[in-house]
Amino acid sequence: MEENAPLKLIEKCHAPEFGMLYALNKEISEEDFEKIKPYMQHFSPASFDDVMKISGDPHGWMCTRENAPKVEEALEITETLEKMDNDRQVQREAFDKERVKKEEAQMELEKVFFSADRPKQKLSNLLKAAQTVYDPTNSFRDNNHYGGGHLFIIMKKSIWYVMNNGREENNWNMNNIEIEEAGGAIGFKIPYDEHIHDLIKIVSDENEYSGETYKEPEIGGNGGSCGI
Repeated sequence: MEENAPLKLIEKCHAPEFGMLYALNKEISEEDFEKIKPYMQHFSPASFDDVMKISGDPHGWMCTRENAPKVEEALEITETLEKMDNDRQVQREAFDKERVKKEEAQMELEKVFFSADRPKQKLSNLLKAAQTVYDPTNSFRDNNHYGGGHLFIIMKKSIWYVMNNGREENNWNMNNIEIEEAGGAIGFKIPYDEHIHDLIKIVSDENEYSGETYKEPEIGGNGGSCGI
């Protein structure tokens, strides 16, 4: 723990008879320790009923959650357990809200693209002509070599949703997108629409395709792309 980190209580150990126990994240002066000593207890494995039920480090000075506010008040700790709990709750709510937003955007995109035209095209040509290419969670970069992943390709007058369909177990007869050294992909094309573009930014976190493909190091044999 960095010396300049704010003083606070951190989770140290959990036992059925005490619940969560907390310790300070760094050393304090003897004078300050005397202020909190009435609310702390020096623990060792022998302090617990069943050492096998302990999780964490059962050694050292710790306090219960009940006594934590007294320790924090005595040491004038501002980064309190209650504040950290509230911050985590806010983060969870923000995460849940963002997750729902992405799910709704993805559902709308699927409704639009899965009923769209599927003209034949080469992926290399689409990438050359694209203004922006989004690769959600780097799915295409990391899985293209194995016949997976998907891309959103933004053109000046159109938008393509390309789903790699090159795994050996996939039905390649459905493919209308040619991918070099791979089984191919299914591509859906719609006219450019700013709202759809905004939805794509949401589901992809605006992560752009790097143009790279992850490949595992070859161990014997000649390697090669899955689906050839």
